[in-house]
Amino acid sequence: MSISAISLLLAEGGGPLAGLSGLVPFIAMIAIFYFLVLRPMKKQEEDRKQRMNSLKRGDKIVLTGGLLGRISKIEPDDEVVVVELAEKVKVRVLKKDIADLESNALKKDDKKASESKSDKPADDEAEADESRKAG
Repeated sequence: MSISAISLLLAEGGGPLAGLSGLVPFIAMIAIFYFLVLRPMKKQEEDRKQRMNSLKRGDKIVLTGGLLGRISKIEPDDEVVVVELAEKVKVRVLKKDIADLESNALKKDDKKASESKSDKPADDEAEADESRKAG
């Protein structure tokens, strides 16, 4: 069957493929959503779990509330971690409340800061040029 014959059957509403023509865009949207959203999220979550399982004493971490600290002890049940926030200030934290390693969190912030810094000088120069033209 050629493409023109299939298009004629679909246009007429007859044939075995007529019912499937409405599902094709829907299936395509689900596939795109999976590959652009769900699959990368799953990979990020697996990477995070691997990092959390490899935590050890002395690692510098960031808690979900934004507090920075250093792991001073991992409890035997492996669900609770003792984090030193400052000298002689220790708190017990659930392992699930550790957001990331400090080095990873700061790398993400550095990328955002460098993007915003690269945007600002161009804007400042444009404003200066406009003020020169106006004045």
